[in-house]
Amino acid sequence: MLFSQTYFNLEYFKSELKSKDYLSAKKKIYKDISSKSFGFLDDIYSDNLDKVVKLSDHLKSFENVLFLGTGGSSLGGKTLVSIKENFFFKDTSPKVYFLENVDEWTIFRLTKKINLQNTALVVISKSGETIETLSQFFFLKNQMREIDNFKKKVFIITENKKSTLKEIQEEEGFKFYEHKKNIGGRFSVFSIVGLLPASLVGFNISSFREGGKLFLKNLIDDNEDFFDNQFFSSLSLMNLYKKKYNISVFMPYSDRLNNLSFWYRQLWAESIGKNKMGITPVNALGTVDQHSQLQLYLDGPSDKFFTFIFEKQKKIKRNLDCTYGKDKNYGLLHTKSLDDLLIFELKATIETLKQKKKPLRIIELDEINEKVIGSLIMFLFLETIFSCYYIDVDPFNQPAVEEGKILTKKFLENE
Repeated sequence: MLFSQTYFNLEYFKSELKSKDYLSAKKKIYKDISSKSFGFLDDIYSDNLDKVVKLSDHLKSFENVLFLGTGGSSLGGKTLVSIKENFFFKDTSPKVYFLENVDEWTIFRLTKKINLQNTALVVISKSGETIETLSQFFFLKNQMREIDNFKKKVFIITENKKSTLKEIQEEEGFKFYEHKKNIGGRFSVFSIVGLLPASLVGFNISSFREGGKLFLKNLIDDNEDFFDNQFFSSLSLMNLYKKKYNISVFMPYSDRLNNLSFWYRQLWAESIGKNKMGITPVNALGTVDQHSQLQLYLDGPSDKFFTFIFEKQKKIKRNLDCTYGKDKNYGLLHTKSLDDLLIFELKATIETLKQKKKPLRIIELDEINEKVIGSLIMFLFLETIFSCYYIDVDPFNQPAVEEGKILTKKFLENE
């Protein structure tokens, strides 16, 4: 395995491993994996990486690549890019930007800071009707109307069906790449949607898929103890939900995994929040949010389940020289490393939560690399689906948000 799980204060749910609801959800997951009924499994086992690599190589000739999309059309790719990209500034070539919001102030200033003549646009919308993405496209089209060969700088990823975006692509003669119908946006990270931006920054997309396949192989080949070991914390969370624990705190201790927590937040919230049911995901970042949220977690209401994710300590350390003045040093940190401090703060937080009888799990990654992240993301996919099956909701739709989309269009029509 490329990562391991341990848990605390959950022992009393062991008997639920024999419950009817658990065994039913487990059986359904195995059946769906065997029949490859999940759309994302088509991509994980396909050999279509050549198309992604070819487009990526072409896009690398540009100075900037702007990905237009929101939600699942951006969060997966953004997560993978952040594994390689510097947390503080864009140090990749080409520079990759994700335009997710429709805040004109932000987008307009970006267009004034980059060389639009050497910029490509990748427009992503599964339905082809995402109004935010369409508005981003038209705004940039207006800004780039004087750019040479504009049509050759726009690439469309959408379903191959009648839609506004597909019509624009056909009328304008933009390059088209298919977003498969059976893959929802939040489950699209193993497809061109997630792999294309990742490949632009040197992320090994082949190894990423191999990591996803490895988790599936372990699930299928190993005895059922493997499944129980991996999904026991998920089972516990769903049983805690019955006891009014309705918040799940997802807290990686790594800047490179910060975007993973935003991706997971959408995956979990859109999948499970239905029929007046669901657990609210809260993303946090260690150690930063020890100084903003931990007081509430430790001393607030007992309604939260905690997930901590971190990378095994590195053997190579950059130890601090904390000497100052004449013959003085800051003894607590002297000859220690930043990694030491990160891990010790994590351990202190875990120990405090354990003592306060808070339910938590720890996911320890062997390393933060493409294969490990692929395996972890596959687990998070299946954990989310399993949890939905356990409470009998459909993990793949999001009916409630359609009401807001319809109302937005009415406001625009009446403006």
